[in-house]
Amino acid sequence: MKTLPRLTLGGGHMGRLIRSFAMAALASTLLFGCGGVGTGGTGAFLSSEVSGFASVIVGGVELDDTKASVFDDDGAAVARNGNELRLGMMVDVDASTIVSTSNGKSAAASRFRIATAVLGPVEAVDTGTRTLTVLGQQLQINAATVFGPSLHGGLSALHAGDVVAAYALPDASSGRYVATRIEPAPGAKAYRLRGIVSALDSASRTLHIGGATLDYANASGVPAGLANGQLVRVKLPAASGTGVLSVDAFGAATGSPMDGDSAVVDGLVTSFASESAFGVNGLPVDASQAQFDPASTALAAGVYASVEGRVANGTLVATRVKVLGQSAIAARVYQVSGPVSSLNGSAKTLVVRNVEVDYSGAQFVNGTAAGLANGVAVRVDGPLSADGTQVSATQITFP
Repeated sequence: MKTLPRLTLGGGHMGRLIRSFAMAALASTLLFGCGGVGTGGTGAFLSSEVSGFASVIVGGVELDDTKASVFDDDGAAVARNGNELRLGMMVDVDASTIVSTSNGKSAAASRFRIATAVLGPVEAVDTGTRTLTVLGQQLQINAATVFGPSLHGGLSALHAGDVVAAYALPDASSGRYVATRIEPAPGAKAYRLRGIVSALDSASRTLHIGGATLDYANASGVPAGLANGQLVRVKLPAASGTGVLSVDAFGAATGSPMDGDSAVVDGLVTSFASESAFGVNGLPVDASQAQFDPASTALAAGVYASVEGRVANGTLVATRVKVLGQSAIAARVYQVSGPVSSLNGSAKTLVVRNVEVDYSGAQFVNGTAAGLANGVAVRVDGPLSADGTQVSATQITFP
């Protein structure tokens, strides 16, 4: 039987459902939240990015994905080839109940749904502010943004007109997105946009998402009760350019965890009424009885939070809320385990689980660099390279 990679998703938590806004690079098993579709309330729900591969590591939970199916934004099946789930992507995951042992947390994934934030042509690149504009959306690039391996130089490798897929978290406080992964998407048959509604005009059937004006007069699947502040996902014709963009269809913007599911959601606060009532990645949170870590940190729209609890009546009733600062996010360490391929001793690079690794500065455990060879199993730990296209290994461990 072919062994597929285990994934790690953001925040250190796992659920029967993992919904990722974008499967982004994660810290040493620091994973971000994603949502999925539940089927009974006896499993777990996780909203996060993919931050590593042992199996798949999500929210600090190792997911056995050997029997899992993968679907795209529209629900179409994606062939499993070992490269369909990539570092920094956002996904929704259905999984079994999380099991905790002395070795950590684990669960079995049954379904991943890839969740793209923005897919379309690049309009502007600003290397000074480290921002990228796509379909009127400003994407903020940071030290944890993963770039596809062909984009050597990261942000500077992109130009106006390039079609890209961006996995990202919407920041309600700034109107921007925090990008977790950027990759080329040439030949896309449709463009996509997931974001927060503003300037809704139900009479003229227009709305804004970020800097884009959308006309939904002929769209299918318009959500009942469409309102300002709502997180939505829209599909646009690939011919879309600048000006008013025509919406072909609305789709599910978030996963739907079942009542009774245990849940971990990592992401930006997308709506905020108080520290007891807010939303993360579009999921309502009741934190009235939650423990906050650190207790002194203020919560607000746009703040990154990891929330644990259980779903009741469509709301995540939190038992723990952890607030993460930008310094913690930027300091993420990624972990990738598997057999070595594409070893280049001269350049001191190799590939593990389709992740390119620079091992020029690595320390070795249970072996030396001389033991590296294609097919040899290793575990790589390290941050992203400056351009976001590689993991810069600080440690390589042999079994």
